[in-house]
Amino acid sequence: AEDRVEEKVAPVQKKKKKRPIEGTSRMYVIEEEKNSLYNLFLQKPGNFLKSQLKKYRLPVNGRKPDLARRLADFEIQKSFGTVPKEEDEEAQTEVPWTEAKTSVPLQKFAGLHLSKAAGEALGKATFGVPSPIQKAAIPMLSRGQSMILHAETGSGKTLAYLLPITERLWRDYEQNEYDSGGYCAILTPTRELAAQVAGVAQALSPKGSVRLISHPTNLMKERDGERGMDENGVLLRKDTGIQPRLFVGSAKAIMHSLYGDGVMPSPPTPKPSAMNFLRNIRWLVLDEVDRILHVKKSRSKKRFKQHEKPAALVTSAVARLTMGESQIIAASATVGRPLRRELSRVLGLPPEECPVTVRGSDEEGDNDWEVPDPSVHPERAVSVPETVENIVMPVDGNTTGKMLTSAHKLIQAMSNKPRKILLVLTRMCDFNIQNVVGALKFFRTTPEPQSLLDALEAEGTDLMIEKHREVSGATGIGETDYFGGSGEKKACLLVVGEDSIRGLHLDGLDAVVIMGRPNGPDEYTHIAGRTGRAGKRGNAISILPNEKVGGLRAWEQMLGLKFKKLSDPSQAADLP
Repeated sequence: AEDRVEEKVAPVQKKKKKRPIEGTSRMYVIEEEKNSLYNLFLQKPGNFLKSQLKKYRLPVNGRKPDLARRLADFEIQKSFGTVPKEEDEEAQTEVPWTEAKTSVPLQKFAGLHLSKAAGEALGKATFGVPSPIQKAAIPMLSRGQSMILHAETGSGKTLAYLLPITERLWRDYEQNEYDSGGYCAILTPTRELAAQVAGVAQALSPKGSVRLISHPTNLMKERDGERGMDENGVLLRKDTGIQPRLFVGSAKAIMHSLYGDGVMPSPPTPKPSAMNFLRNIRWLVLDEVDRILHVKKSRSKKRFKQHEKPAALVTSAVARLTMGESQIIAASATVGRPLRRELSRVLGLPPEECPVTVRGSDEEGDNDWEVPDPSVHPERAVSVPETVENIVMPVDGNTTGKMLTSAHKLIQAMSNKPRKILLVLTRMCDFNIQNVVGALKFFRTTPEPQSLLDALEAEGTDLMIEKHREVSGATGIGETDYFGGSGEKKACLLVVGEDSIRGLHLDGLDAVVIMGRPNGPDEYTHIAGRTGRAGKRGNAISILPNEKVGGLRAWEQMLGLKFKKLSDPSQAADLP
């Protein structure tokens, strides 16, 4: 292999033909050689690939494309050693990712060459150095490996799986191969999270390549009714002449777009077009995968038969129709054996061949060419960020009035400073969002409460994305207008239910006030993780009846944290 690479280097240098990415000719030819080895291994039987991987003591989990890529990477590394990274004259100083600040366009991010649009967006968002999960996952995702991203909330999982996909779209666009490439489908648990992901993808992708699916619709046909319009009736997004290739939506909306809901006379997407769409899916992303799949807590067969969730139906169809060729990417802050078993079942794989789980690591000397072994990590490897102060405030009595009065006093004490507060209503308290908003307005709580879902509501998919950016405080990828023109911090109080908060990013959130106890320790991890993101300080305050406090404290050992007791609401004024 090395001799063939050396023979190809000289002609490439003489011809100076245009390459899709900048770099030395040697690096380019090595990449070509790796692709040819991958195609060669892909033609071999799966058992042969597994035997070779066992021979080299490499992991044998995953589907056939993953095995072929893993073996090709090893052969290239064995022939050339660790592939040297290209020198970058504008490389950023290696500082902790949470402290990296830059306003200049980036050329590379986690070893990935960036398009002009992505470089400007990341530079404007002051993302200088990748987070641990981005540094570990982006190189492997760029090579097409399926995986599960397991990292704490606010660690940058969305950007980690989007960048390799959007950069491939740019490469196809620049090489006039855009129409021949496959599709990307990103499934989320809620429409609001889909709008957030679509907003990030729009800033990174070629214009017109991203489509937000907010309700069941024909996926293969663009409709003007879905585009946002300004007050004069003018389309906010002009026709760019290219068809969308990156589809983002809730799992339910995308499934109903393909198969209908049983009430429609026919599916919105005609069956031939739906089959063509599924066969040509190149990337399938399951965001908050533990929420959109049915995860059994035990292997016991004694349970009631349940219908498949929408995400499971779409994932099974993609795995079957693409013959395992599509890249499967799952992401969540809570990943365990039950989830891996369920994902393997949906993909039609034995549990030992489930896509590898990747977790970020700050340790020096990590080799991006090696596939992490999930067996060396404990079951709960990710918990609430260390920057979050976990607090519990007991309440005498379990009545609605006492719970709401305590919440009002707590929020009023915290209003001594301009703060951005999120009030989360758990299933245990069984409160209606509109009733809670009305009660807090009756108490004259400041800042004035507002339902988060009402604030995000908008007509038209483009307007939904813009509305989400406005409410979340982000006008781009992390770029914030949280501070107004006068430099004063804006205070707000948003109310939302436990089921709707998954994955949502609210920039600069100072505190999360949790009414009642969440459904489990994993759910508490997701709720408390709305604050303290990207290394910033935050507070997670749980309001509970006295008899329920013991149940919350029982989670301390599982979550690896301690709950600080707040005996009086007025003490909240001293919180950072």
